[in-house]
Amino acid sequence: MARPVIGRRPTAEEVLASLGDVRRVRVETPDLNGALRGKYVAVEKLRSGKPVALPEVYLALDVDEDLVPAPVSEERTGYPDILIAPDWSTARAMPHEPGVVAVVGDGLTKAGDRHPQHPRSVLRNVIDRAAGHGYEAVFGVEYEFWAFRDGAESDAARRVGDLSGMTPLSYTRQGYSMLRWADHAAFADDLEASSQAYGVPIETLMTEIGNGQLEAALAPAPALEAADMAARFKLLVRDVARRHGMYITFMAKLVPEQQGTSGHLHQSLLRDGRNAFWDGAPGRLSAAGLGYAAGLLRATRDCAAFFAPYPNSYRRYVPGHWAPLQLSWGWDDRNSAVRAITLSASATRFEQRRSGSDLQPYLAIAACIAGGVDGILAQRDPGPPGEPLTSMPLPADLRAAAALLRGSALARDWLGDELVELYAASRDDEQRVYDQLARAHIPAWEIRRYFEVV
Repeated sequence: MARPVIGRRPTAEEVLASLGDVRRVRVETPDLNGALRGKYVAVEKLRSGKPVALPEVYLALDVDEDLVPAPVSEERTGYPDILIAPDWSTARAMPHEPGVVAVVGDGLTKAGDRHPQHPRSVLRNVIDRAAGHGYEAVFGVEYEFWAFRDGAESDAARRVGDLSGMTPLSYTRQGYSMLRWADHAAFADDLEASSQAYGVPIETLMTEIGNGQLEAALAPAPALEAADMAARFKLLVRDVARRHGMYITFMAKLVPEQQGTSGHLHQSLLRDGRNAFWDGAPGRLSAAGLGYAAGLLRATRDCAAFFAPYPNSYRRYVPGHWAPLQLSWGWDDRNSAVRAITLSASATRFEQRRSGSDLQPYLAIAACIAGGVDGILAQRDPGPPGEPLTSMPLPADLRAAAALLRGSALARDWLGDELVELYAASRDDEQRVYDQLARAHIPAWEIRRYFEVV
């Protein structure tokens, strides 16, 4: 997991000069759900180093582009701008877009401070605080996702939510399959090449158990870079899929009888360039490693809304489908919410297994670091491996997760009151809309069951 600390960040002029003929810059920045938004900007406009402006209210848009009830979305504010400052260390020439460079940006206030509700800026704050205690976090994100073949019938079925009318990439259910590889070999080749060019290197690509389900493990990187890679991957994989007559979804639960899609977070801490969790031999953890495990368990519960941010996310937590149902940690144990992997000094790490592929990458990573480092500083004890923490039940739905986040001293201390309040409000609103839709529709199975006999 170890990666070197990033050195001095390059300037706009240095990057643009090294990339040759650049006409436009695609400025990307995450929204509250972790999706990248932004605009294309003429390169001349950015040479001066000035930030790009977006309406601040974009931080309060839900998945349907409706406004979440929150102070930032109130009409009385006049909907002012948030400033986006390009981080030129993230600049990459866009695959298949000649003359275009993409760069991720941080959210700033008009005074030039980090915006307290911008996910990337909040993650930066957490990283800096951990660094103040001598720790640098390294993350590797694993994404599972579903792939379907495009076409008129599949597209029509997708638009009405009829899964039976969609054509999966493969009808064969076989994880780690070589048999299924021919179903997506050309797509995989394009995805790996495009990902490398876009700054999102893939370490492994494989089939998962579900029909048409795949998994990509992104290369480990410092925390901020890992979050950028995770957000960029979702954009890129959909773009590549379109070129191959496919479409992709990262919904946490799509097929009730099959497993959901995970977004596991592998993580370690470096201290003075060395793995802070390693204790000299496999099957052991340093005091810092044990403290981090305890804090990570706490963050998994308190900040569940970052790891499972939609009502659909909680459908994934069912017995026998590889999604931990209780809060526990264990040695190389995939049944645990936190899996400890202690193979060697370079590979020792924790895997957060509660998160789905629909996670908010910036805030989920921030929560892991916050909980882990807080656990180290407080010398917390994770308890015996394999034993569930029954005193800390996990939330059963998004409403409970939002309440836990709102009441979390950990989240408020490390991520800030303003971010916690806005994000919790956004999850309450998502649950409210979900409940309204559920009440407005009678499912087909209910009609089939009762139509003739009642």
